[in-house]
Amino acid sequence: MTQAAGTRTSRTWTWALGLILLLALRVPSLVQPAGGDQFLYSYVAERVLDGGVPYRDAFEQKPPGIFGVYALMWGTWPHESVVAAADLLAAALVALLLVRLGRHMFDGRAGFGAAALFLLLGNPGIQGLGGLNLRAQCETFIALAVTAAIAVAWTSWNRTGRLLLTGVLCGIAIWLKYNAVVYIVPVALASIISLGASSAMDRVKAMAWLGAGVLAVIGGGLTYFYAFGALGDLWAGTVAYNLAYSSETYRGAGHAVGYVLGMPFDRAMVDGLWFLGGVGTLVLCLTMMRAVRPRIVALTWVAAAVLSIAINGSRGLPQYFVQAQPALALAAAAGLAVAWRSRRNGIDWRVASATVALLIGVGLWRVGSERTPYWQPRLFGLPQSVSSARFDLSYATGAVDRAAYLDRFKREGAGKFSPAAVERLALHVREVSRDDEPIYVFGFASGGVYVKSGRRSASRFFWSRPVVLEFERQRPGYGSAGVLADLERERPAVVALQKQDWGLAEDVKNSMDFFMTTPPLRAWLEAGYVPDYEDALFSVWRRRG
Repeated sequence: MTQAAGTRTSRTWTWALGLILLLALRVPSLVQPAGGDQFLYSYVAERVLDGGVPYRDAFEQKPPGIFGVYALMWGTWPHESVVAAADLLAAALVALLLVRLGRHMFDGRAGFGAAALFLLLGNPGIQGLGGLNLRAQCETFIALAVTAAIAVAWTSWNRTGRLLLTGVLCGIAIWLKYNAVVYIVPVALASIISLGASSAMDRVKAMAWLGAGVLAVIGGGLTYFYAFGALGDLWAGTVAYNLAYSSETYRGAGHAVGYVLGMPFDRAMVDGLWFLGGVGTLVLCLTMMRAVRPRIVALTWVAAAVLSIAINGSRGLPQYFVQAQPALALAAAAGLAVAWRSRRNGIDWRVASATVALLIGVGLWRVGSERTPYWQPRLFGLPQSVSSARFDLSYATGAVDRAAYLDRFKREGAGKFSPAAVERLALHVREVSRDDEPIYVFGFASGGVYVKSGRRSASRFFWSRPVVLEFERQRPGYGSAGVLADLERERPAVVALQKQDWGLAEDVKNSMDFFMTTPPLRAWLEAGYVPDYEDALFSVWRRRG
């Protein structure tokens, strides 16, 4: 072995060890409870495992891909820790794909650097509440599917099989969230470039095979819902509802365009990966004469991620931005590698490299989501990540009791989701109802109670927001009238109304307020139920007799 080869091998092992350590930092999160959204997905997954059909038997707004993923998760390991475990596995797979993709598109340093930045700055623990609501979201699996699609496209194995598999991965991303359709653009560019298709006919054939893979997945899903007579419910839940949900965040076309242009800069002020991704993107744009084709793919991937987030709406929920992390990590690593290598290429390049170094220094000082004194560096939020892992580890080793640990994840004033209140109600439900009796929890936190108690919902509207908005109330079986019909038919053993959820940030009633100010619902409740107990999150009623 030559000295150069030995040095490369040593460097590779050093990088690999670093990536393993970054993954190890996430291991303590396996003890975390699942979040509110994750429990909603989990409940639908349980109904699927029991033979039910999403939307027809459990109404949700997300496309069906996430319920398939969660059904696989819960079928493999039926415990809420599967959420953090799946998130950890997805992170490890994305990191491996970035190593391969960066090496093939740019060089080995870019690949390992992208993986390291993704694991370091994409750690959910950087965000508030230990990253509880970021793990195993739709965007986590979209990021994995799209990264895999571009990695497969940028290979040299069987042309037809490669294009079909690339299309299948794009189809999976679309079934996770429809806005992921925009990722077909960077994936198609990667496919065409890696194939070296020189003629228009070659490009058309390539896109036809890729499209066949996409359509196979989409067609398979539609066939499933058609077979069970649920196409109308699929449309209502995943198209009609989400069009209203997304469009209500924009005041017009100008506002939407302004959000697309301004959001990356706003996000870069609080998220280190967006900041470094932006710096890397700028470097790649300014040095476009080098390795043009891979740069086009990387930059288009970043642009598609921004557009996909914007299509989802301008609410700025932290989980929306997770899907952009692999693209930003690759752009950051590739751009910073160019800046580093160019520092010896003359005075102009040295000035440019020094400017990049200065920007990184400024970012380390002020970029982060925590409010800190001006003299205290935010370090891209890394101290929060370490603190979160340390607290999880303390609980795992018995240094912190269950009550104190769960209290850490409670939002101010109980908020939309409080793991302690959910666990307390689930335990109470198990004590006062039989396994075969339905219950009804009206609120955002409902999924956690159903899953933890092992009970099913008395209504397919197992969470409250579509009902609070009276979504599709003109259709039979929808709105408050549809819920009332379900409750009269099923007669749940326990009814719990969530006091605070939708009224936190929007001009929408909280679940309990809506239920008690809707005369038919209130009359039904008071005629057949008596107050049981009350805490900061729930008002609980038990069936008479």
